Formats: sequence, C-alpha cells, structure tokens
Amino acid sequence: MAPDHSNLGQEEADNEKIDSDLRQLEAVHDTHFYNIDHEIEKKVVRKLDCVILPLMVLVYFFQYLDKQTINQAAIFGLRDDLKLTGQEYSWAVSLFYLGQLCSEYPAGIMLSRFPITIYVGVTIVLWGGVNMCLAAVHNFAGLAAVRFFLGFSEGKTYFIDHPLPRLSILLGTVSPAFIIITSNWYKRQEHPIRVATWVSMNGIANIIGALMMYGIGKGNMSLAPWRSPFLICGGLTSATGLLFIFLMPRDTTTAWFLSPREREVATQRMAVDRATRDHAVFNKAQLKEALLSPMTWIYCLMGICITLTTPIMKYSSTVIHGFGYSTYKTMLVGTPAGAFNFITVWIGAIIPRILPGARVYTAIGLSIVPLLGSILLMTLPYSGGADWGIVVATWLGGCSSSLISSAASIIASNVKGNTKKSIVSTAFFVAYCVGCIVSPQAWTEDDAPRYTKGCILSIAAMACLILTFIGYVFMVKGLNRRRDLKASEGYIEYMVDRGDGGGRMGVSVDSDHTDVEDKAFRYTI
Repeated sequence: MAPDHSNLGQEEADNEKIDSDLRQLEAVHDTHFYNIDHEIEKKVVRKLDCVILPLMVLVYFFQYLDKQTINQAAIFGLRDDLKLTGQEYSWAVSLFYLGQLCSEYPAGIMLSRFPITIYVGVTIVLWGGVNMCLAAVHNFAGLAAVRFFLGFSEGKTYFIDHPLPRLSILLGTVSPAFIIITSNWYKRQEHPIRVATWVSMNGIANIIGALMMYGIGKGNMSLAPWRSPFLICGGLTSATGLLFIFLMPRDTTTAWFLSPREREVATQRMAVDRATRDHAVFNKAQLKEALLSPMTWIYCLMGICITLTTPIMKYSSTVIHGFGYSTYKTMLVGTPAGAFNFITVWIGAIIPRILPGARVYTAIGLSIVPLLGSILLMTLPYSGGADWGIVVATWLGGCSSSLISSAASIIASNVKGNTKKSIVSTAFFVAYCVGCIVSPQAWTEDDAPRYTKGCILSIAAMACLILTFIGYVFMVKGLNRRRDLKASEGYIEYMVDRGDGGGRMGVSVDSDHTDVEDKAFRYTI
C-alpha cells in the first residue's frame, strides 16, 4: 500500500509552529534583571568614544576619500587621457556598484560566520591596494576592470556595531559591518550620534579631497595630476586597515582598553538594551524571518530611493565645470558641498537626541534638501557661464549622506538576531547598489549641463522616500501598540520592566533572538 502523504504538509507546519514557540520560550528564559552602576557606564562610553569610534571614523574617512576621487579626476584629465567617449564614464561609475552588488551575497554569509573585525580589516587593506591600481590604467577597459574589483573588495568591508547580529551602512561591506559594530558596542539611543560621526566623514572627505586635488594640480609633477590621489589615498587606506585589524576588539569581553569591571558593565548595558553578542553562526530560521518580513523590503526601498540621488555628488564637478568654471576654480567652488553634507548629517543626529522619537520625522525633513536641489538644478535659468544658483543647487542636491545615516541608524536599532541583521543590512546595501548602478545612466553626456533626466529621477526618488518613511512610522507604531497591549494584560514576556523600580529587564547577551521573538523589544522611530 502506498504511504499516505496527505498530512505531511500539516505536520511540517505544526513542527515549524513548535520550533517558533520554543524560540519564544527561550527568549523568556534568557531574561534577567540588571542594576548598572551609571558612573562606570559613563566611563565605559567615554572609552568607547575614544577607541571604537575613532577607528570607524578613520576607516570611513579614507574609504570615502578614495571613492570620491574619481569625481575630481574626471576634470583633471582622466577623461582625456583614457580617451573616454559617450557613456563610458557613466559605466565606470556604475561598474563600481556592480562589483559591490556581486560581493553582497558572499559578504553577507561571511559576515555571519567569521569575526567581523578581522574580516573588515582585511577587506580594507585589499580595497586600498586595488584603489592604487587606478593610477596605472590607460584605457576604458582597464578603468572598468579596476572599478569593478574595487567595488567587489569594498563590498566586503562595510556599516554599525551592535550587540545584535551583524548588519551591513553605507555602502559596501564597511557600511554593513559598521552598522553591526555600532550596534554591538552602543545602546540604541546612542546610535544616531555615533552613526552620524562616521557617516559625516563623507563631507569632510569631500572637502579635503577637493583641496588635495587642487594642490596636486598646481604642483609640477611628472605623473598626471589625476593619478597621484589614487596612490596617496589607497596607501593610507591600506595602512588604516592594518590599524583596524590590530586595535578593534571583537566584543565587550575582549575590549583591551576596559578594566574587568568595565567590561562587565559594557556587557550588562547591552543586555538591558536587549542586544546580543556577535555570533559566527548562520541561522536558517532567521534568514526565513528576514525574507518574509515586510520591514525588510521597506528598508530596501529606502536604500534604493536614497541612492538614486547620489550621481549629483559624483557629477558635481562635471556639472560646475560645464557651466564655465576653470578646472581649479571648480574644485574650490565645489568644496562647500562637503560642508552641506556634514551639517545635514549632524542635524539628522542631534534633533532625535533632543526630541526622542523624532528620527524618522527628521529624515523626512532632510529628504526635502536634495529634493529642492534637484528641482533648482533642473529649473534655474542660466546664461553663458556658470551661475551661482546652479552651483548651490549641486550643493543641496548632493546632501544624501544624512539620509543614509538615518536609514542605517534605524536598521541598527530595530533589527535583532545575528543572521537576520546580516541579511537585512545586506539587502539594504544590495538595494543601495542597484540604485547606484541604475542612476548614473540617467546622467548622459548629451544631457549636459542641465542633466534633466537625472534630476527628474532624483525628484521622483525623494518623493517616494518620503512616502516610505511615512508608511514605516505607521507600521512600527502598530507593532509597538500590540506589544504594549499584551504587556498591560500581564504577559511577562512582553514587559519592558517589572514596574517596581527594582531594575530593568534585559536579555542575555549570549542569546540570539530576533526582534520578532523578543516580545519585550520595542521598535524605535
């Protein structure tokens, strides 16, 4: 007689339900109460800000300095020396992100299986070495190949330290990794300022890069002016990678700069924040949860909308130069764009600090800045030479770093589970890469200097981003409301504290529960 398979599907569903119930029961059993010495905690945070944060800042600064060098090189002879024609420069820009995209899957897997500090440090060294190779290219084929491998190597470096599982922030592996790192060392309310600190290096790198290119261009060198910055920046980046490998501890228990008591407090404060340690284990259940969660796809939509505006940053020198400024004056006139980026990133961090719960609302307001810049760039009149209104429009249009910072901070604060965080952050940066691959193709040479198609794309993307942020607020508030209702009905697994002032409930840092399984977790806005 043939076996009866009619109930197999139901049995599998029942087994999955049992597994889910067991994970939720484990989440309750992993709950503890902690009373933390706040004076020691303040000392711990100061030490973190003196060691962990500067390392991330240094890496992010040099990586972005590398990344934006091609913007200045374009008007210092790169196009002419390599005989670039038609859309070849646009493809050179896109190929970097295609390389990133190809590396995201292996990067996401490796980030959840290997110690993040060693992994990130090695990829930083590789990134710097590949960047130096750009100084040796002599045609489009060479430029395209090196740009692709540059993106592939950087796609394994990014990010935010979170005791929650690994998360992929701003672009490539470093951003995702920095999202994890930030979440592994800092409590959720501390994320916006720390993320802003390293993301704001975009603006600083833009300013210093322009001034460096100006100085090199004025010098009398046998090497073409556009080649030197790739050698200088690449070498410094590799050196920074070595520092990262030797100085960045894996987690709170291996922090060489903390005393034993401080390491204990550093661990406990993350437990109270319902964060967990970095785990080198891949969890298939968390993978499924991440892929089926609507919030994952909302994060992806945020990523692609933000990056559809980024070509303004990469083409700003070309745009300004096309309106009549000399090569050297273009460098100086474009420098304030970095300051605008720096300022908006810090606005996005400080306002939520002053007004808790205002992070997403602040991001909505900051979305208006690049939206306005794109509208002005497309509509302002010009005649003859460059017009200051157009120049200011490029400054405003390129202010997307604050939005990347906000999105990365939101992910770091609201996603739990080692594998889930890795998958969500990697998905965010895949969307980021897709946007960066597609958007340069709207900035065609025959559309210069107005670049109307690119501006229209940026305007549509910012409008969509604002709607996405609004939808996210409604979703998160609904989830929190349902959990608060369960807590008020006496379900202990939903309670944030026990209500008698005797301490706050925390989850064991050695557990690996997701934000769905940890019922006492509350999403932040």
